[in-house]
Amino acid sequence: MAKFKPLWTDPPAMVRFGVAFLSVTLSLIIAKYEFHLQAAPVSLFLCAIMFTAWVGGLKAGVLAMVLSLLSFKYYFLAPVHSLALDPAEIPRLVVFTLAALFVVMISAAQKRAEATLRKTGQELQANLEDLHRTQDALYKAQAALTHMTRLTTMGELTASIAHEVNQPLTAVVNNAGACIDLLDPAPDRPGETGPNGASHLEEVREALGEILDESATRLVTIRTDLPQDLPSVSGDRVQLQQVLLNLVMNGMDAMSSVEESKRVLIISGRCETRDGTPEARLCVQDAGVGLKAEERDRLFEAFYTTKPHGMGMGLAISRSIIESHGGRLWAEPNQGPGAAFLFSLPASP
Repeated sequence: MAKFKPLWTDPPAMVRFGVAFLSVTLSLIIAKYEFHLQAAPVSLFLCAIMFTAWVGGLKAGVLAMVLSLLSFKYYFLAPVHSLALDPAEIPRLVVFTLAALFVVMISAAQKRAEATLRKTGQELQANLEDLHRTQDALYKAQAALTHMTRLTTMGELTASIAHEVNQPLTAVVNNAGACIDLLDPAPDRPGETGPNGASHLEEVREALGEILDESATRLVTIRTDLPQDLPSVSGDRVQLQQVLLNLVMNGMDAMSSVEESKRVLIISGRCETRDGTPEARLCVQDAGVGLKAEERDRLFEAFYTTKPHGMGMGLAISRSIIESHGGRLWAEPNQGPGAAFLFSLPASP
């Protein structure tokens, strides 16, 4: 909003020079006719010069000084009514000129100082207004940042809660499905065991059929090395397949950070004898990040996991299933990259 500025602070040129003529004329009239004021002409002219320089600046003050000198010489110095100069009047004229110059310089300097001070005040006012606007913008930015920080914190908290709730819910759903399968009264279900047991080759083929799409998605090559004379074992086919699938999934997870050409998972089997009892051994070998010595001692503990989002129950449940079938489950480091998980089961009669 524009502020009112008095005319005398920066008058037009016509006004400045008009003030010079008017002030000198008025001083001349008063000095000529006195009007019983008994004022000296010099003082009146100096006042006119001072007023003109204060209002109109240096140029207007110089004009008033010239007009005052001419008026003073023409009307008050001998010979009067003439511009000719009597030598005896020269000192008075010189003194008047010096006094007029001094008054002009002082008044003009005061005028400039006032203008500078006024300009400085205007700049200061503008800077203060800019500062206030900047502070308002800063307060708004801080408020917006605080709001965004709260939203981000709420989003992270929501994601964390959703993850923590999703893990147990997924386990509940999977376990419920397994319970439904186990409670199926059909006599010819896949988990039914009989005196002849179940063939390891059939378990591996069925497990590979279930994991085929997942291995293709993860760009993992699965190789098998299973002898045809691998003995069959007695047990629940569903549970044993679940153990094999869990080991295969763990192996693919371990190779997620390995380059694609090296993602190879090997499933091998062989016959062996332990304490005079024939056994069938299966090995799931990956080329992943491997196992640390301190990890091997705790791998099969419940709720211990090396995965960022794991629950630590897969290997513990797998070991309990194998041990319930009279076998054992363990892990070994590879000579090269990766690790191997092995389990052995007694051969069925």
